[in-house]
Amino acid sequence: MGIERGILIYFKYTKPRVWSLLVYVGAVGAIIAGGANIAQKTPLILLAIFTIIAGAAGAEAITNYIDRDIDSKMRRTAGRPLPAGQITVAEAQILGYSLILAAIIPLVIFGRYYAAIFMFAGIFDNVVIYSYLLKRITPWSIIFGGFSGGFPVLIGWYTVTDVFSIIPFLLFLLVIIWIPFHIWSIAYLYRDDYSSARIPMLPVVYSERATSWAITISALLLSAFSLLMYFAGENSIIYLTVAILLSVPLIFYSISFLKKPTRKSSLALFKYSGMYLAIIFSAFMILGIV
Repeated sequence: MGIERGILIYFKYTKPRVWSLLVYVGAVGAIIAGGANIAQKTPLILLAIFTIIAGAAGAEAITNYIDRDIDSKMRRTAGRPLPAGQITVAEAQILGYSLILAAIIPLVIFGRYYAAIFMFAGIFDNVVIYSYLLKRITPWSIIFGGFSGGFPVLIGWYTVTDVFSIIPFLLFLLVIIWIPFHIWSIAYLYRDDYSSARIPMLPVVYSERATSWAITISALLLSAFSLLMYFAGENSIIYLTVAILLSVPLIFYSISFLKKPTRKSSLALFKYSGMYLAIIFSAFMILGIV
């Protein structure tokens, strides 16, 4: 029972609710890369999923270690395992670095060198660029840190194949565009927490009006880019239909938030943003393997 509880605490410490969607988009990249040979590529697809889980969880573990003083000051995060004293600083570091090694080493062993490079780049961007260098000094840190969210797609693709395609890079860009408004909408919800911890997130530094405009413009850019992907990468009328149908609520929630920026409208936008990305990627995956 003690071992099971310990494993659960370690698992919770890696913030699976944060990385689960990114693992999904990485798995989609791997599955699309498998294409018509998906059955033969299953071992590589499973390798991609395993390493992306390990890399994402490891990166979150290290960023949690870096942010431990911040988490202890915020009501939303004070109960996390490290600030709550459920695990030690040494355990947090060991877990994080072990998971990172478990993500990179198998890719190198199996000769998936491009995927290993993208894995290292994603972890470096999340841990060093975003969390260690920029998060505490600029409200635009999420722009630079957002690249780490797109790398799972490239990792998934290049674990399965070395063949170049514009598709994984389009999906990579889609995630990068998605991340700012997704993060800013939840940051608006908890802006008092970020303010008390002295983290200059956009809703803390800028006025409510400026923040609502930034979030709305980001959402509209995401909608526009998802539609443009029809012409650049996925020439299926089914995909275009899905993208249009998904964009209608996205635009509605964005404009509603712009007109009346409240916790309720911010939460609605945040919740829809996750569903939006998952469905767009699912559409790409289904159309890519049928």
